[in-house]
Amino acid sequence: MALNRSAPIRPSKAPNLPNAPREGYNSGYFDQYSNVLRLYFNQIDNFGASLLNGSGGGSVTFPYGAFHQDGYTTLTNAIPTSGSTATIVVGSTTGFASAGTILIQKELISYTGKTATTFTGITRSQYGSSGASHAAGVYVTETQAVPSATTALAIPYDTTDYSNQVSLDPTDNSKINFDVTGIYNIQFSLQLLNAKSSIDNVTLWFRQNGVDIPNTAGVATVPIGPGTSLGATISAWNLVVYVNSGDYIQLMMASDSGDTVVGTYPPGTAPVHPVSPAVILTTTFVSAQY
Repeated sequence: MALNRSAPIRPSKAPNLPNAPREGYNSGYFDQYSNVLRLYFNQIDNFGASLLNGSGGGSVTFPYGAFHQDGYTTLTNAIPTSGSTATIVVGSTTGFASAGTILIQKELISYTGKTATTFTGITRSQYGSSGASHAAGVYVTETQAVPSATTALAIPYDTTDYSNQVSLDPTDNSKINFDVTGIYNIQFSLQLLNAKSSIDNVTLWFRQNGVDIPNTAGVATVPIGPGTSLGATISAWNLVVYVNSGDYIQLMMASDSGDTVVGTYPPGTAPVHPVSPAVILTTTFVSAQY
């Protein structure tokens, strides 16, 4: 039986059976009674066939969510010296935090404000990086840094790719909110960047409603960079967790040195390749049973 993918699957509803006549045999009544039951059983057959045939899973929608952070733009005006703290002019600051850290080539630069096309309140050579001049046209990407070596960072997201009853919190974009109770598989990949001349260890783990989830932590070693490049590594794993409706999940990060950042790596030209997002997180519904 061909499925109508544009029509939602609806469960059958118990029929309203006609009342039996008060006395005697009535063929019209039995014909009507049989027709009502026939229609009802046809609904049940169609519903079951839609779910149980080889492609039935394609007709069912479950809660899910996919989110990432990949802020990047390009320099409009060159930065002529390694120590300049002048306003940084770029193509667009859309998607960047109102204050934070940017990466230009191998230098990490903090800023305290932005306009549509500028970063202001500049501090150079952050998180173990060295200042340098930068030509117009080079990429500027967004990064996230821990507040200190002893303070954790809740990883934020700036883009929702897919969302059905799993969403970013409108007031705190580090929180993934869940509308439906159940068991979920949560997966992430994180682009870790190290500007220092020594390796660093980064610890990652999950929190649920502000409380650390036991046995979810892992340690990743971030290498030093080759030549003029940053040290970089991707960390990724998954978690199966039970959540109640209204719960939220956060991905947490700590850095032993306090200098490793979560950063977007710019797209390449030789060979051409897409941007490497700072973080990607996805959630898929597994089961409503616990």
